[in-house]
Amino acid sequence: MTLDTLPPVEARPYLLKNSVQHYAWGTRGNQAFIPNLLGMEPESGLPYAELWIGAHPKAPSTVVVGDMPVPLDQWIHAYPVQILGSEIANKFSNQLPFLFKVLSAGEPLSIQVHPNKAQAKALHLHDPAHYPDANHKPELAIALDSLTALMGIKPFAELQETLRRYPEIADFIGARVCAGILDPVTPAPQKQQALIKTLFSTLIEHAIAHEKELVRAIERLAERLNKSSSLEESEMLFLSLKAKYTGPDVGLFAMFLLNLVHLTEGQGLFTAAGTPHAYVKGNIIECMANSDNVVRVGLTDKFIDPENLVEIIDYAPASLAVLGNGPDSAEQIYQTPASEFRVSRLALNASTARQETTENQLKLFLVTKGAVIVRWNAGSENAGMLVKRGQSILIPACLGEFQLRTETSAELFKVEVPIFD
Repeated sequence: MTLDTLPPVEARPYLLKNSVQHYAWGTRGNQAFIPNLLGMEPESGLPYAELWIGAHPKAPSTVVVGDMPVPLDQWIHAYPVQILGSEIANKFSNQLPFLFKVLSAGEPLSIQVHPNKAQAKALHLHDPAHYPDANHKPELAIALDSLTALMGIKPFAELQETLRRYPEIADFIGARVCAGILDPVTPAPQKQQALIKTLFSTLIEHAIAHEKELVRAIERLAERLNKSSSLEESEMLFLSLKAKYTGPDVGLFAMFLLNLVHLTEGQGLFTAAGTPHAYVKGNIIECMANSDNVVRVGLTDKFIDPENLVEIIDYAPASLAVLGNGPDSAEQIYQTPASEFRVSRLALNASTARQETTENQLKLFLVTKGAVIVRWNAGSENAGMLVKRGQSILIPACLGEFQLRTETSAELFKVEVPIFD
């Protein structure tokens, strides 16, 4: 298929066909969220981890144009202004700037960080096999039911308590480094950040150089916790992860330095560049800049890059602002600093008619509950499309006005690009 054979863009919505990623941590069998969302029978034993909606070259969606499936990245390349709108096309070099996902975690993901733009360019230049693009990856996660996650480094006082509670971790890192954290005189914020960087980087570096010692320290902590009659949630998580990662995985200790957080349905978290994190369990909507760059350090069998990770991490204690008002808000806009995307959640009652306009830019919709009827070209009886649960549609910039209608209640997520002056 060449650019001159691609079908032209009409002023109408288009259904998308999207790719599923089968990473090992995804949900399986009857518990597999993504097949249930898509109304398909899950393949036995196969993990369903992510549904990708967008134009990333690794797994672009296809647009159903008549009977012809057209790769979305190629279609945008052929008709950028009609699909994206002139302002977005100019600002983002004729490319869709975001990647939209449904993520379903049955097991914890790796402890990881995302690079900023300058770091992403350097990583891609020196190691394109592991860093496939030169873009940064600011990221928004919104719970579809619930989400448990490790997110950002703990506040200084909580790190002090962690080292006291788990002497196995403190002993492995070393008394000299831990003494700076445990000093009874609380240091100034700038000094705290320097001490935290030394603590985290020393843990990673020591784990690389002393793998056998790390395994012994992990075993000592597990042995002590197994004798306890009352365990905290993070301790139970540690024991379950140790059963899976039996080798010298520094993530088993690094997880204790991160905040354990919980989101309920409709709540969201924004992850900026440099924030260490790992999703533990849950089903979420995820939106990010159009990138697949991940720098991993632990809780994974994939490629890890500890040397780059310790340079990329933001060592400031995390300020975790939970976004969203929960599932009862009729419309929730999740405001983030990202210039590439803005996500809204629409909870529509039965017999609703909601007017929308493209504002000369592309919009994507995903229906997660119920169904909606999309109507356009007022006065035309044929200008309507039923979009069911699990289906997604592209509204090209050239469409203009359209309407969302419901017969029963419905939930859908909208992704657009915030236009800044």
